[in-house]
Amino acid sequence: WSLFSPLLEVCDSEGGRVMNIHGCWSATRCYADQEFQVTSLAGHSVAVIWKRWPGYNEDCNMDHDFFGLDISAEMSQCDRALLLAAVFLL
Repeated sequence: WSLFSPLLEVCDSEGGRVMNIHGCWSATRCYADQEFQVTSLAGHSVAVIWKRWPGYNEDCNMDHDFFGLDISAEMSQCDRALLLAAVFLL
């Protein structure tokens, strides 16, 4: 993990790195839309995790984000589940 260039490693149950999640740097990233590129160890793009921030809602006193995951059809079911779990940790 890096403050200026977010790079997260997705590891399997044995601690082996399976995928990397690359984020973009922004000073206001908590209040902005973001996309995280997910790459295999070979460097190929296998998924995209996106975050949308609809803004602060004064009527309900809420501040919330929407997350989504676009996965490549070639990913195994195990890798899909692992990546879905990683989305919850972002």
